[in-house]
Amino acid sequence: MKTNKNPWEKFRFEFALYINEQSKDENKKPIICKRKFNIKGYNEDVIKSLEIKELADRLTSMNTERIGLIPNFLKQISKKQSWANYNPYRVVEIEETTKNLFENEDIFTFEIKVDEKSVIKSSFSANWFQKDVRYGVDIRDIIPEIIKEIEYFFTREEYTLPYGANA
Repeated sequence: MKTNKNPWEKFRFEFALYINEQSKDENKKPIICKRKFNIKGYNEDVIKSLEIKELADRLTSMNTERIGLIPNFLKQISKKQSWANYNPYRVVEIEETTKNLFENEDIFTFEIKVDEKSVIKSSFSANWFQKDVRYGVDIRDIIPEIIKEIEYFFTREEYTLPYGANA
């Protein structure tokens, strides 16, 4: 008797990108992208290390020194959209009052899971990007790069453990 098993069930690792994640119910989260994958040579010490924070920064950071992989991709899409819709002859009326861009803030959340357990979550504001970009996100082009970054950090031989952590 054959049983139809889902081939994705055997993968231990998963990442997901959400927008405005508020529900704890997995079925109600507004998922943008979710992927399962395998990593050869996984070192479990990464979970307790400082390098996992560095991984989150490399993927989602929005600070001035370094912009993460995902926000940088969205920035490039925003630039393309802006230039595609640019019309130098369009007259734009300037309003006297300025709008607060962060009044109704949208938040992107990136999460990595190992064996169905969340090991790290990182968030950044989506309001830096145009509405058509943030609500129409398609990160398929950078999924291999995201997985490559996760693999790099999850397969190191040595990690920096926080001060006082038991090895």
